[in-house]
Amino acid sequence: MFPHRAWRRVVARALRSREMAAGVYENPAGTWDLRAAIARHIGISRSVSASPDDVIVANGTQQALDIVARVLLGPGDVVAMEDPGYRPLKELLKALGARVTGAPVDRDGLVVEALPAEARVVFVTPSHQFPLGVAMSLSRRRALLAWAERSNAVVVEDDYDSEFRFGGRPLEPLQTIDSTGRVVYVGTFSKTLLPALRLAFMVVPPSLREAAHKAKFVSDWHTATMAQSALAQFIDEGAFARHIRR
Repeated sequence: MFPHRAWRRVVARALRSREMAAGVYENPAGTWDLRAAIARHIGISRSVSASPDDVIVANGTQQALDIVARVLLGPGDVVAMEDPGYRPLKELLKALGARVTGAPVDRDGLVVEALPAEARVVFVTPSHQFPLGVAMSLSRRRALLAWAERSNAVVVEDDYDSEFRFGGRPLEPLQTIDSTGRVVYVGTFSKTLLPALRLAFMVVPPSLREAAHKAKFVSDWHTATMAQSALAQFIDEGAFARHIRR
């Protein structure tokens, strides 16, 4: 169901743009047009409060998670994730030298009481837990944020497929109800468009913005500008929203 005709149109327009003609290096965080389009989209669709300055474009969720981990973790640091959870994330964290601890999941989502007190970061998929599919209850979400504040920890919210719903609206993201700036929100276009595009994003609190920009720069300087320009147009002209509804 990928909209090939509409995508070819915005790619052709991107190739004719002034930015592509200049062919220069881009901001590591991404093009301004795409960051602004993403901020507007998630504000409407997910009630995520973000300015373009808060958004960083990445080459897929895996790179976004890698950047977050590099900014927040050092060798030997304890990190918690759901058990069962996303195996590529576990392998990534182990490769960075972190000590990975699994926390069980029940019908309300991650069991907050099982989180180790020394964990610096916890990775969660609250909207649609991977792979069990449960949604984290609102009370559990509030408990997780309270734990993060007590433990001086960061919560990384991987909202990988909240667009796929057949009835009702999802619960508010952790980022929306976070009042202390402890949540990094990660989203992707791999599930809604194509994994081959390798386009994802994260919304970082101001306290992590500078470090995350530097980590993105040393990782790959910036994500391909043509794809960013095309996606920004695709979102702004309403084609992305129409594609999601279809």
